[in-house]
Amino acid sequence: MKWLPFLVALLALSACKKPKPATAPPVSVETPAPADAANTAGADVQAPAEVNMDPQALENQRVKGEVLKRIDLMPELTPEMKDKLYVQVDRARAMGKVITIPFPSGRMKLNDAEIAAIGEKLKLAQVRQLTDDPSVIFVVLGFADKKGDPKQNQEISLARANSVLDALQHRFNLLNVMHAVGMGSSEMFDAANLDKNRVVELWAVLP
Repeated sequence: MKWLPFLVALLALSACKKPKPATAPPVSVETPAPADAANTAGADVQAPAEVNMDPQALENQRVKGEVLKRIDLMPELTPEMKDKLYVQVDRARAMGKVITIPFPSGRMKLNDAEIAAIGEKLKLAQVRQLTDDPSVIFVVLGFADKKGDPKQNQEISLARANSVLDALQHRFNLLNVMHAVGMGSSEMFDAANLDKNRVVELWAVLP
């Protein structure tokens, strides 16, 4: 029975060792960009030299199809408003991209440099021609890259679109009807370079 004390001690030692609790894997989302990148992003706001309003243009047709898919997912619109917006986009006599605003990874709000850059683009003749026409509807499309959780990226893309819409309405006092649409995770712009998919696009629609 000399082994009995040893066995008791061994059992007591094993009872003290508790298994480590399981931890859920981290959720990957867009990683915030460095502060210096955020401060210089205004220089990257772009506007085409000529807005292509041809509804038959390949890019316009592609974006139109993507917007129509997502109108039903817009929680802030009533069914009646969704139907009206769907018809406005689907039957548009003309539509085209007006301004592109890139966003650093993980950021959802415009900074002062970006707002100032948008203001400069709004002064361009081809843009003013559209903003001065009260019949033109502006659709603000927000995008996120495909990295991370699709539901969170949907929220990020809508927050980006709403940030631009808010600036257009309250900083620049545009009176046109506007709608913000969160396009969610995307690789429409570049499947390899994630940066190109973190943008907001301002589109003009002529019903």
